[in-house]
Amino acid sequence: MGGSACVRAAVLATLGWAVGTGGAAAEATVEGADTRPATPATAKPIETVVVVGDRLKRELPDVDGTRLLAGKRTSVALLADVPPIEGPNFRQAFAEIPGLLVSEVSNQSWQSVSYRGLGEPHESWNLLTLKDGIPVSPDLYSYPAAYYTPPLDVVERVEFLRGGAGLVYGPLPGGVLNYVTRRPTRTEGAGAQAKLTAGSFGLRSAFAGADAASGPWRLWAYGRQSEGDGPRRVNGDFEQRSAVARVEYAQDAWRVTFGLDWYDGEFGEPGGLTRERWRADDRAGSTPVDRMFLSRTVPFVSAELTQGEWWWSARAFTVDYDRTSRRQAGGSFGQPTPAANVAILQRQVFDGTGVDLRGRRDLAFGDARHALTFGATWWDSEAPVFVDKGATPTDGKGLAGALARTARDGTTTAAFAELKLAFDRLQLVPGLRYERIEQRVVESLDLGTGSPTGGPPGGPNGALSARDSNEAVLLWGLGLTWDWTDEVRLLANASRGFKPQLFNDGVTFQAGVDAAGSFDASYSTTYELGVQARPQEWLALEAAAFAVRLENQVGFLAGPLAASPPFGAVGAGGARRLTVGTLDSRGFDVGGSIELFGPSGGPFGGSADRLRLQLNAQLLDAEFATGPAAGSTPQYAPDLLARASLGWQSAGGLELALFATWSAAQNGADNGAAEFAIPSYFVVDATASWRFGERLAINAGVNNLLDEEYVARVRPGGGGGIDPGAPRNVYVGVRYGW
Repeated sequence: MGGSACVRAAVLATLGWAVGTGGAAAEATVEGADTRPATPATAKPIETVVVVGDRLKRELPDVDGTRLLAGKRTSVALLADVPPIEGPNFRQAFAEIPGLLVSEVSNQSWQSVSYRGLGEPHESWNLLTLKDGIPVSPDLYSYPAAYYTPPLDVVERVEFLRGGAGLVYGPLPGGVLNYVTRRPTRTEGAGAQAKLTAGSFGLRSAFAGADAASGPWRLWAYGRQSEGDGPRRVNGDFEQRSAVARVEYAQDAWRVTFGLDWYDGEFGEPGGLTRERWRADDRAGSTPVDRMFLSRTVPFVSAELTQGEWWWSARAFTVDYDRTSRRQAGGSFGQPTPAANVAILQRQVFDGTGVDLRGRRDLAFGDARHALTFGATWWDSEAPVFVDKGATPTDGKGLAGALARTARDGTTTAAFAELKLAFDRLQLVPGLRYERIEQRVVESLDLGTGSPTGGPPGGPNGALSARDSNEAVLLWGLGLTWDWTDEVRLLANASRGFKPQLFNDGVTFQAGVDAAGSFDASYSTTYELGVQARPQEWLALEAAAFAVRLENQVGFLAGPLAASPPFGAVGAGGARRLTVGTLDSRGFDVGGSIELFGPSGGPFGGSADRLRLQLNAQLLDAEFATGPAAGSTPQYAPDLLARASLGWQSAGGLELALFATWSAAQNGADNGAAEFAIPSYFVVDATASWRFGERLAINAGVNNLLDEEYVARVRPGGGGGIDPGAPRNVYVGVRYGW
């Protein structure tokens, strides 16, 4: 694995054509667009038709580039349809996606999202998170943490592919979240835009972008910087910087793109609170000097080619990640860390390379149109860990000595094929995915921290561990759609999912959290049955029932826990991370949108202005059937999660949106511990944008409009506790484009 850098260089040098999702990463065909194959002798042009052609159509098409989506449950949230969302407000961004639960992080450092109780939401470990089809995480499956998400300023839409739909990209049981960024529509000439925003808690952000087109060439780039003090009074500040550049050369039937994504962030970590401290002051903190540092650089090359009945796509990319944390030793759940405690520095470096190749063949027999897709993915990474002890609470160099050194590397090879068989109004879509994951974790140093107030590193923490695993799985999916009428579609899907061991399984660096026993891969079986209806152009309805069984779910049991060799007892607020059992998750998703009035009509008639209401909810019954957590409800699995949004768009350029989120009570641990209880909450947000002519616009927003005191996240161990939701805060910005 030591030649990973050479492999990356060779991959990027030899692959001058690539794109991972057959165009879906940058655009999607409008539902109902003609996807009939051209005659074999003719090349058909690359399509660049975005979903927003009809603002009421939130579904992805049955066939989209090299993706087959027929028979799969997907959701689309069109951010282009609402006023600009400032910062990483995922509560608003996911407003139209039933069941996607946001565990809010107060310092904007990462995305924490989960689904159907299928694992803890911390850093979105149980979802595959993508930006334009490229993983945003440091490692594809072994460390799938969503430390980075693209600025919502540039996101056109968010695609969520549930269960079997996710097998298009990967095997994770929670599905796939894909942020699709906007592409320029300019055909000739150049332009630019800029946005400045200021708001509560010292928020300041700046965005600038430019694009140009000349003949077959297109260039576009943007940069964004955001900083602020955060809602917490103690150490809740943040600063984030990101930049993107793209160069594209396109002809009628092929396109090549070269790109570079860069991100850098520094975040204060204010720490959690006990329930008593939260009630007394929901803006307090417990870790006044803890910091997190993140950086990500991703160069890539991509291309698409269509010829007759064939579509080809491929992508090659490298991911260089650096995650460094500086945290005081010896803290406890929700309490202030003693000022004398020294620092523990943990640095994880990720060096990865990925290649994704895909193809589609359109097949026509008589009047029936079928399609075959196939492809392969390769991912290779090295991810060493360095843990050192600081001589003072703010020592960023680890002058007190080394504590741990661990080498980690892995290789993933996957191949898949799917076939869409069309029979009049019926479509049948069987598919197979083969996944082979090799992983190696070897400790070369592991010492106790010694005294948390400055003593040197202690003796060895037992024998040095070494793990070498090689897992190969064959996953299957079967989808079916039946267009009962032109307005009503029935959908069914069954699929098998897989989550391999993580690099961190069996290893913990957090005070008060043990890693117990051995960890095995998790397997899921998901069943979906749904109906989609569009009785009018201005009305869309959806309902679905689902059942998921997840075997060997990894989670944690919160203390107090009795001693369990080789580990001692765990106190209140601590946790033991382990395989918590087999989970059964069942429920219903319902949703709908109605254009009350607008250009398409509506129950209140046609109008140049538009008023649209959408509602969705997930009803969930989740329980562990076997294992240490048997009989318990999994963490972050509320019985009801409901969302609503009301959007108004004036022909004169004024846009308003109101978002509401309601969650039933839930718990942040897999055994329902009292310290981790999360009461029900109801949060309302509002955004607005007012356009003056073609170039100037003012945007504003109020988050937590009703100033609800609520909790959406609780973490165990030292520095853990309740992470309060932000109180009411406002922002205002100005945008100018030319």
